[in-house]
Amino acid sequence: MAKKQKEQPVLTLDGEEHFAKDMSEEQLRIKDHLVDLTNKLNTNVFIGEQLSISKESFINMFRTTLKKDDEDKPEAEVVVA
Repeated sequence: MAKKQKEQPVLTLDGEEHFAKDMSEEQLRIKDHLVDLTNKLNTNVFIGEQLSISKESFINMFRTTLKKDDEDKPEAEVVVA
């Protein structure tokens, strides 16, 4: 005979565990919004990290082009009279 698994809370709020079977339809809908918003926030943090690193990469690429421009410039002549 299989062991009966303990039901997991679907939401913990203010230290209190809430189970789907005990929630009203309205509470389940709100819980779904909370889960979705949490996922979106986590995704946006991840995307923010990618964007920050990409921006730094482009800044470094621009710096490299500036150094290349400086290397390509002819040296100024010094005229002593």
